[in-house]
Amino acid sequence: MLMRQTILILFLSLISREVNAQVNWQLKKDEDGVKVYTSSTENSNFKSIKVECTVRATQAQLVAFLLDIPKQHEWVYGTKSSQVIKTIKPSELIFYSEVSVPWPGTNRDYVAHFTINQVSPQLLTIDSHAEPDMIPVKEGLVRVQKSIAHWEATPVPGGQHLVYTLQFDPGGSVPAWLINMFITKGPLQTFQALKEKVMLPEYQNAHFDFIK
Repeated sequence: MLMRQTILILFLSLISREVNAQVNWQLKKDEDGVKVYTSSTENSNFKSIKVECTVRATQAQLVAFLLDIPKQHEWVYGTKSSQVIKTIKPSELIFYSEVSVPWPGTNRDYVAHFTINQVSPQLLTIDSHAEPDMIPVKEGLVRVQKSIAHWEATPVPGGQHLVYTLQFDPGGSVPAWLINMFITKGPLQTFQALKEKVMLPEYQNAHFDFIK
C-alpha cells in the first residue's frame, strides 16, 4: 500500500511538472497578487489553469486550512458543500464536493483523492485527482470524471509562494467554449479568498507530525 501511494504521488507530480514545463501558459488575470494563466490542453477541449500567488502562512498553517474540508464553501468558488468521506492517514483523505452551476446548467459533484507530501522543508506538494467511482452517482447531479490538480508551496520571506495547476473536464453537455470563456473567474476569486482566510486564528498555531 505504501509503495502504491508513493508511486501515485510521484506520477501525479510528474504529470503536473511536465504540463507546467511544456505548455504555453498565457497570463489572463493579475489582481491582488493573484496571477491566473490558461493554456490549451492536449487531447482536451478544456483549457488548463495555473495560478500563482504568495500567502502569509507557514506550511503547517496552509495544510490546516486546506484540510478544513467542510469550510471549502467559504472560499472555493461555486462550492455548495464539501465533506470528508474517508481519512486514509493524517496527510491523505478522500472528500466529496458539490458545485453550484447557474441555471440552466446542472450542478456538478466530484470525489477527490487528496494527498499532502513535504518533499523537503523547501517544498510542500499537494496532489488531488478525481475518484468518480468511489461513491454512487447522485440523482440530479453530473459527476466530474476527470480532475488532476497539483500544488507546490515554497517558503519565501513572510510566507509561502504557491503554484497551482489544474486539468479538468466538467462532464455533461456544457460546451467547452462556454467554460473556457469564464475559466479564470473561479480560480481568481478562490485564491483571493484563500489569501485572506488562511490567516484566520484557527489555523495559525497548527502542527502536524508530517510537516517539519
